[in-house]
Amino acid sequence: MPRIALVALLLLSGCGSDSLMGSGNPLRFFMGSGLDAAGEDEDGADGPSLHITQGSVSAIARLIDQQGERRMWRTRGGVVIATDGVRVVATAGLAMQLAATRFDGPDPLGEPAALLTRSADSRRMVDLMESQRTPEGMRFGVALNCRLVAEAADDDVVTITETCRSEQVGSIQNRFWMERDSTAIAASEQWIGPGIAQIQIEHAGQARPGETPP
Repeated sequence: MPRIALVALLLLSGCGSDSLMGSGNPLRFFMGSGLDAAGEDEDGADGPSLHITQGSVSAIARLIDQQGERRMWRTRGGVVIATDGVRVVATAGLAMQLAATRFDGPDPLGEPAALLTRSADSRRMVDLMESQRTPEGMRFGVALNCRLVAEAADDDVVTITETCRSEQVGSIQNRFWMERDSTAIAASEQWIGPGIAQIQIEHAGQARPGETPP
């Protein structure tokens, strides 16, 4: 398991998960206004961050660890999200956790500009775990066979749609919004496990490669 995914799971063991278990929307424990207990606006804090939304609830996740393109983020409510580039590869602190992600070959999102001229196929394996961490709530090696297609449009923002199929978890669709000129992914909507709502992420505050947490 990649170190960043393992660290996310270790952080989970230190979180108070009782309040998260059984919640229809675990992100409801975030402060939807983006304010901390002292009334300080988290959007004004220094350092790389992600703005995360699930349903009608939003949260700010701050960078706590980085190894090249692999980064780990944590919200004030204790939810941890690990990313590789813009891809969510692990989560902790939610009712259903994405414990690890392993690609067979490179992730096409590593070169999103190439998707402007051709679609791309990929295959990855994910490990899933319910917050109770009981053996019956764990699924390892869930295979996702995916295709990524970029819209053929002249808009400034290009939508990249990833459609995945799996015998274990059914059909999944992720979306990534890429700025045509810079080919940077500005926002995304990503699946993070069965039985839990997708999350929307604004990546504008994400650290660039080589930057370290403050």
